[in-house]
Amino acid sequence: MARIRKTAEETVEFLEKENLIKVTVPIRIFHRGGKATIETPDGMIGHEDMVSLQRALIQGHRWMKKLESGRFKNMEELAKKEKTDKSRVAKMTRLTCLAPDIQEAILCNTGEWVLSLKDCVKPFPMLWNEQREHFMKIAAISPRSLSN
Repeated sequence: MARIRKTAEETVEFLEKENLIKVTVPIRIFHRGGKATIETPDGMIGHEDMVSLQRALIQGHRWMKKLESGRFKNMEELAKKEKTDKSRVAKMTRLTCLAPDIQEAILCNTGEWVLSLKDCVKPFPMLWNEQREHFMKIAAISPRSLSN
């Protein structure tokens, strides 16, 4: 369960003595599992955790393409060539089964899905509607488009 706190109001001040311009931007801070996520007034959310998820999703698509092309007989052969383990290949290629809108949100940083790689390598449903429900429950911020 996320705890939400709004901080500050938007202000711009000129501090003559220090010769500084002080800008205050209102943000919302979401605490989930001891970790804070920041949302700015324009709805952008901190996506630091999503970078590794983006890379994993891209790698998953790359590996899936290699498997589907027939260049490799199986995940074990691909893992050996990529100098990684079969389990990692399986987890990353499974990300390609995410619903298209979830993949787009991850890759485009739309701010509607704030997930981590850790969230997505755990088992998730294969049906897209069930995926949306599943990730809505564990996302740092649930998709606004589904809550309206």
